[in-house]
Amino acid sequence: WSSSKLTNSPSLTPWQLYPQTHSDLERPRTMMNTIATIPEELSPSTKRRPVNRFHQPHRVLIYTTCYNVIDGVTLTIRKIEQEILLSGGSVCILTTQSGDLNNTHLDGQHENRTVLFLDNSVPIPFVNDPNNPGLSYHLGYSLSSRVRGQIADFEPSIIHITAPDNTALHLVQYARTNEIPLMGTYHSNIPDYMDHYKGMGWLKPLLISFFRHQYNFMQALYVPTPFIRNYLVNTQKMDRVTNLQVWGRGIDLERFSPKHRSKMFRHRLGIPDNAIVVT
Repeated sequence: WSSSKLTNSPSLTPWQLYPQTHSDLERPRTMMNTIATIPEELSPSTKRRPVNRFHQPHRVLIYTTCYNVIDGVTLTIRKIEQEILLSGGSVCILTTQSGDLNNTHLDGQHENRTVLFLDNSVPIPFVNDPNNPGLSYHLGYSLSSRVRGQIADFEPSIIHITAPDNTALHLVQYARTNEIPLMGTYHSNIPDYMDHYKGMGWLKPLLISFFRHQYNFMQALYVPTPFIRNYLVNTQKMDRVTNLQVWGRGIDLERFSPKHRSKMFRHRLGIPDNAIVVT
């Protein structure tokens, strides 16, 4: 994002993340699947907006599973969301009923901002606490006819997927059917998590294949660092199925400033004054 408070290299602005033309998102012809091209006249399913979507401010549909659980992923998504609005675009957040619903409008409301909730998500058993809804995670299951209608009413010009679950599969099909560019951002190395849950290791290769299948349909997948890109290339050959690029996240220098340093906090936790702490 393009805030002056953020710094990192390399980095992309929202309009580099969401290119202005469909050709900017096309993959090389050697890729496994064929990228649909946008016809000169809009298809019947998109005729309700009789304009060329690529000469208008972007209408970005972002699917993120747990928008109201405030963690690193959702903070990133909320930064992107604000930058889209500041740049004159429209954004629609599609998410599950997980987390604290009071967090839906933490950054305020905007006429060009919409939040849609899935009506058929399922809780993740080992990260779901009824006594602490703010840290309770769900997985998307599918797109109901009601939600499909709401997405059609929003009329996205690009679909951005942050979590390749079952709902994402339905969004992939929606994008292909309606000839909408599709891209993703890579936030968590979920398959490797299975190494840390007893008895769940058998899921790791299945998740790798499942995610790789979905990424195959994206015109671009952005990862946070060169290390992650190299890891995905070397271990999963991800560069063979999508255009794998690095999008540096940046650091909010106001929020993470040394001026917030507190010796009292360190002493209360038994942390030496000069020790480096990573949380």
